[in-house]
Amino acid sequence: MQISEHDSAYVACRSLCEGLVTAGVTDAVVCPGSRSMPLALTVDATAGLQTWVRIDERSAGFFALGLAKGSGKPTVLVCTSGTAAANYLPAVVEAHYSGVPLVVLTADRPPELRGWGAGQAIDQHSLYGSHVRWFCETPVPSELPPDRATRWFAVAAARAVQQAAGLNPGPVHVNLPFREPLEPLEPNGFASSPAPPLPMRTRVDTGGLGESAGAVNALVEFAERRGRGVVVAGPMHDGDRWVDAVAEFCRATGWPLLAEPCSQLRRELDGVVVTDHHDVLLRTAWADAEPPGAVLRVGGAPTCKSLRLWIERHRPAFALVDPARSWTDASFNVTLHLGVGPDVLAEAAGQLSGPGAGWARRWAEADARAGAAIDGVLDAEPLQEAGVARQLGRSLPAGHALYVSNSMPVRDVDTYLRARPEPLAAHASRGASGIDGVISAAAGVAASGTPTTVLVGDLAFRHDLGGLVGAFDPAPAPIDLTVVVVDNGGGTIFSFLPAYGVVDADAFDRLLTTPPARRSAELAGGLAAAVGFGHHHVASCAQLHDLLAATHSGCGVRVITIDIDPDANRDQHRRLAAAVELATAGAEPGSQ
Repeated sequence: MQISEHDSAYVACRSLCEGLVTAGVTDAVVCPGSRSMPLALTVDATAGLQTWVRIDERSAGFFALGLAKGSGKPTVLVCTSGTAAANYLPAVVEAHYSGVPLVVLTADRPPELRGWGAGQAIDQHSLYGSHVRWFCETPVPSELPPDRATRWFAVAAARAVQQAAGLNPGPVHVNLPFREPLEPLEPNGFASSPAPPLPMRTRVDTGGLGESAGAVNALVEFAERRGRGVVVAGPMHDGDRWVDAVAEFCRATGWPLLAEPCSQLRRELDGVVVTDHHDVLLRTAWADAEPPGAVLRVGGAPTCKSLRLWIERHRPAFALVDPARSWTDASFNVTLHLGVGPDVLAEAAGQLSGPGAGWARRWAEADARAGAAIDGVLDAEPLQEAGVARQLGRSLPAGHALYVSNSMPVRDVDTYLRARPEPLAAHASRGASGIDGVISAAAGVAASGTPTTVLVGDLAFRHDLGGLVGAFDPAPAPIDLTVVVVDNGGGTIFSFLPAYGVVDADAFDRLLTTPPARRSAELAGGLAAAVGFGHHHVASCAQLHDLLAATHSGCGVRVITIDIDPDANRDQHRRLAAAVELATAGAEPGSQ
């Protein structure tokens, strides 16, 4: 199949079809139509796919159902837009209730033609309702850069097959809008031989259609083939059950662990290099000198932006161990997706041949240099956001929990909080990443019986003042909750964005920073007097340490406020990054 790199619809469809074949699909049932031309032609030209043509969509749906039952593999269904897609419904319903894997690909009009009387343009969103395991609408191929489109459609194919053929098999629905022209740009291109396989970075394996046995083999091959790599741990509320398996895998491979605190895995682990400062470390020339060939990730999407950009720059092989099958990878880096738990990871670790010590040692050295550089800056300067985040890790007693607000707090904790001998249960609302309800959520953790400290910015503090007042209610039992408010005068995280200094300063402050009229210390003091909780205003690490480390005299709610100079804080963040860059310039590059 010869297609032009400028033929966006056919490039996307080729990536989709190659992804389906890679995931184990062998049969496709195609119904004729105009809007589905890119799909139909590409399906028919894809090596490894047997094409079956049926005129009537209702009959085609049941034919595909029978194919899937007989082969034990998902069957693909392809049709044009409009009532053609609606005629698949009876077979989709049967597949849903009988647990038969189908991948239904419906072509559609682009969004600008829907609802305006265009022919064959019906509402195909969630057309099959609750009768599918997963629904997805793809982007219009021409709206994505070619490389991103290739990766997006390959990952979507792998996800569709895994959702259809998983532990609870059934139909999935992928809706694909196409713009005209629908015919290929290369005349007679589809009469030529099949295209070569897509590059490795766009092919996604799911460990085979089997489960644990195939996943163990896939993990062993992944680690041994790629040599050196890193293990990344994103946010997890159940990270404790992953600790042993992740540690075993790191020891078996010699790979360092880049764990954010909310993974529950940023802790000292025997024989494992646990990085404390990878956020700033991955911005340096040291990290780019010789990047790893592999990344294995557990947990949710990491908070660390520099980690995402580092992976996007170097495109290592990327394994996502994802028992929830949530596919949290918005950069579409994944090349191996495994819907399995820590037991499979531990079993794979037991089959690995052994590590090389040099790779992890170099990461440990670079991380130590970064930590020393950070300490040199923070120890010599007034308390700012980075120092608050570092102090929480140093001062919170064992057995306490930390809840972290989104925006700057969760980023600063990820960057500056260090691993401890005793675990620190760290939580954040990273699902949707909002700043609302943070104090209430932390109060809920405290109500479970765990003394809890929550770190919030001044805007998140104002968002949930009702939660603060409610937390003081002693019924049915008092809770132990400390609210640390870092007041930087509004949403100053926006000042770290490229728009800062470009947008008119007054408009920037009014619409983005939104500095409150009253500082948090004044607001907290008034509420404390009215409601009765404790309030402390601090200005140094020593004062903050004394409050956090001291045994709370009884249970209750208290607020600690800290005023931050936004300009000095922004400047300190930049100088911290520069200090780490300078410190790691003398470290050996990450080679083995």
